[in-house]
Amino acid sequence: MNDYVYPILGAQMKLPFYVVGAGVADPEYHVVREEGQQSHQFLYTQSGEGTLIMEGKTYPQRKGDFFYLGPGVPHEYYPERGEWVTCWVCFNGEYMKSIMENMGFVPFMVGQHVVGNKIEHLFARLLSMAKDPISGGEQASELLYEYIVEIRRIMILQTSSETGMDHLLADAINFIDQNYATDINLNQLAGMCHISRQHFCRVFKNQMAMRPMEYLAQKRITESKPLLLGSNESIGNIGSMVGYSDPTYFGMVFKKYEGISPSEYRRQHKSLWRKDDSL
Repeated sequence: MNDYVYPILGAQMKLPFYVVGAGVADPEYHVVREEGQQSHQFLYTQSGEGTLIMEGKTYPQRKGDFFYLGPGVPHEYYPERGEWVTCWVCFNGEYMKSIMENMGFVPFMVGQHVVGNKIEHLFARLLSMAKDPISGGEQASELLYEYIVEIRRIMILQTSSETGMDHLLADAINFIDQNYATDINLNQLAGMCHISRQHFCRVFKNQMAMRPMEYLAQKRITESKPLLLGSNESIGNIGSMVGYSDPTYFGMVFKKYEGISPSEYRRQHKSLWRKDDSL
């Protein structure tokens, strides 16, 4: 039996993102949207089988499978061999497109065996909250964000596991963590993983949401903080201790990530450091 809701959108539209509609399609029917739709959509298979058609390619959908469609993406899907039961969420927001892109979602994504107990539980709660016209909007928005983050986490883990990149990235990250004070370059890190520099950078950014050299810089700045507060070493010496031979460059990188210079950081925080250390 179908169970769905299309909230009357008022105050919800002031939120960064909001639920446009959600439901359980039991059974799912044949859908053809030649111009896509205006909202973003998540859909996963609860039971049965279906087929998704995108850009002339077919993608079988079975229990636990999932797909994401961005706005304006043409698509078609339909049941196979009997009833197909799906759970779907449509959502939008003023900055939703950039949010999804920044989180690594492309306009069309398909995942196999993505859905587990946590996603099913989040969906059930989200659907319930979306039905509350008085106070459900904000709670549904909060659950929607948690839903998106959980799907992203599983999709990234699945992608890295399938390509074997999770282990390779762990080796590279461990190497940076243990050798941050030495000269490290992209060719060296990519060589450790036995892949091209371009491929290494792409995979690293997809999983870590930053470039490899950004991770190295942030690691160095993090390690410099206890040295600034716990010693009387000069700023230049501390920069050298974490991998920056040029004190001016060390100061520039520190200010980029902390908003203040190393000397200002030391002045502002050293008294607090000593107080905590004496407790």
